[in-house]
Amino acid sequence: MLAALLLLAQAATPGMAPAPAAVMQPASPRTLTGRFTCAAAVYEVQVTAAPPAGTGVVLDRLTSGGRSVEAGSLAEARRMTARLADVQSLDVRCRDDGAGELSIYGTQASAGAPPRRARLRGTIRGDAISALVVAVAR
Repeated sequence: MLAALLLLAQAATPGMAPAPAAVMQPASPRTLTGRFTCAAAVYEVQVTAAPPAGTGVVLDRLTSGGRSVEAGSLAEARRMTARLADVQSLDVRCRDDGAGELSIYGTQASAGAPPRRARLRGTIRGDAISALVVAVAR
């Protein structure tokens, strides 16, 4: 009620305009970095997410043994990572065969629907990543 009276008073007073509304700024990008060791292999992963900007998740770095994975594999991993709208965590689990299983947990957004939990999974072996799959909760 008081707000309505204030608006009426401002409208009746010439030259008095309401204060401009505060502009919402998107949150700063969030970066997650992890270093994982499986037997003799060391894997490094870095992802960045800026959900309010609508850019999705970016795979900044993926290395195996201190070297970047093969360019074609990296391009496919980046394409699959971009399907996520946000990221919460990442992990590399050691497999019995010495490879690492990469998991990036986050959300996937659809127009007009709330975000759903999602997981990107792939196998890192040597200088390649393969078997990339994005699974989305129902």
